[in-house]
Amino acid sequence: MGYYSTLTRCDTVKVVGMTEEQFRKKWKEKIESLDDDHKGYLDFYNWLLRKKDPDCLWFNLECQDDEWYAKHYADESLAEFISQVIAEGTYCVLEFQGEDGAWWGYYITKDSVKEIKYVRMVDGKLIETT
Repeated sequence: MGYYSTLTRCDTVKVVGMTEEQFRKKWKEKIESLDDDHKGYLDFYNWLLRKKDPDCLWFNLECQDDEWYAKHYADESLAEFISQVIAEGTYCVLEFQGEDGAWWGYYITKDSVKEIKYVRMVDGKLIETT
């Protein structure tokens, strides 16, 4: 069956220094760079051009058939791609919630992907989990 999760957040991605065609070519190259087992998981995502300015493009991530609840096995590859195209000085947050309630995510800037740590706290104090 596999592990299902929900993509709960993906910020709009600002791209500079490339055309829409160059962006889409780079996306296709990223998909093709993966082994056959993972290509389909990354190809599951689509990029919608939200806004086009003279200096930049703004993209929103979409999942095929609006299926945000899926097997997001290519989450790290997606985050790496965003880090390669995102404009300097901007960021994108990707967040997921697993079917078991676990949360994970990535804070993405130009050429950098950092894992977000989720902790349970009340009044600044950690809550013990079992």
